[in-house]
Amino acid sequence: MNRRSTSTRRRWLAACGSASVGIAGLSGCTGSDDSNDENGSSDPAGTGEEPDESGTEGVHNGSSGESWPMARFSANNGMVTDEWSGPDGPLEERWTVETDNKVAGPVIGNGLVYIADESSKFYAIDVISGETAWTFDAEESVPTTPAVTDDTVYFLTETLYAIDSANGDQLWSIELGSSGAGDIRISDETVYIHNAGTLYAVSITEKSIVLERGADSTQDIAIGNDGTFYAVRRTNNEADYEVIAVNVTDRETKWTYSPSGNVSSGFGLLVHDGTIYLNEMERVLTINGETGEAETLTEYEKTSETVPTTGRAPTLGNGILYSPAPIGYPAVHAVELEVKGEPSAWNSDALEGGPTGFPPFISKDTLYVWRGYGYVDINAINPETGKQRWSFDVRDHQDMARGMVQGYAILEDSIIYSIDGNYSVIGALETA
Repeated sequence: MNRRSTSTRRRWLAACGSASVGIAGLSGCTGSDDSNDENGSSDPAGTGEEPDESGTEGVHNGSSGESWPMARFSANNGMVTDEWSGPDGPLEERWTVETDNKVAGPVIGNGLVYIADESSKFYAIDVISGETAWTFDAEESVPTTPAVTDDTVYFLTETLYAIDSANGDQLWSIELGSSGAGDIRISDETVYIHNAGTLYAVSITEKSIVLERGADSTQDIAIGNDGTFYAVRRTNNEADYEVIAVNVTDRETKWTYSPSGNVSSGFGLLVHDGTIYLNEMERVLTINGETGEAETLTEYEKTSETVPTTGRAPTLGNGILYSPAPIGYPAVHAVELEVKGEPSAWNSDALEGGPTGFPPFISKDTLYVWRGYGYVDINAINPETGKQRWSFDVRDHQDMARGMVQGYAILEDSIIYSIDGNYSVIGALETA
């Protein structure tokens, strides 16, 4: 069944005005008799590729400064590129689209921003103009960050939808049987999903579920270069956690790691060169991806009533691991893997304070950190010294009394973000 509800960009612009028109208003505009069928049918299989965990330390293959294929950039949650730098500050608004409905984080591909809201609508927005290219209506209404390949975008509710990324036509779908805000990663022709306490692996070529297993209270997922499905979940009434490694081929659990005692932290995963990294209270923990054996990489000094890390996943680039920090600490901690301590050139006093809300992103020469209440302040930092280059509050050009950033993407010439507050916004920023 084709649930597409679409109009051409020309029709949206003519009927609904400029990009500043809210999505709530756009969805009420009349459709067009124009058809996008001339774009042809996309390959339903898509082109999901393996994350590159060596050399560029987690760059998603095919990303060249114009795409951000999934929530954490690559299937291993790499959040690193050495291909581009990102826009220079100061920044200014390129476009802003408002909606009355809460939104998930954005992904970018094929010149379009893909984003879902809680009204069960899925949007494709032109990354340059902010015009709505097409919309897709689902029957369920759970906003989850999608994932996109060269020709297919994957949208998750209680159903996984494969949608033609160019025109919004539904290619195929699979009912998962579980409903809730979830997570998607794509690697080697497989869609990896966490949805409402269940882990799924869906073969893109076969359009079928090849793995389904329970994992209540899952907080994060990441995929190894060999296709191992890693997940971290809360246990013991959310007072503890465990990491599990699942072999998708034989559907067997390779190992399970749980710390001794009660540890209510460590809920974000990074996989790099066969090792899992996570922030656990005061320490950075490494877990061998094959055996599940864990070691402490380093411990951060506790100088506040709160523990030094937020539990969100660290980011690794150029031999330095960066950990998001809570209030009471500099916005990000840095540890050099070779010496297992702070880099000699790093000056934590140069940093603004936490809390930091997302794993940082490392471009060719910049460390991007989202910090402050609501994580609304973008800080561009020298990744070697910690010195701030510029900062920008995404609410500066909006009449938003409060807000919480839901997700972001750093491209070569722009930053795309979504924020929920007294209203919701999808926005694009560029160099002023």
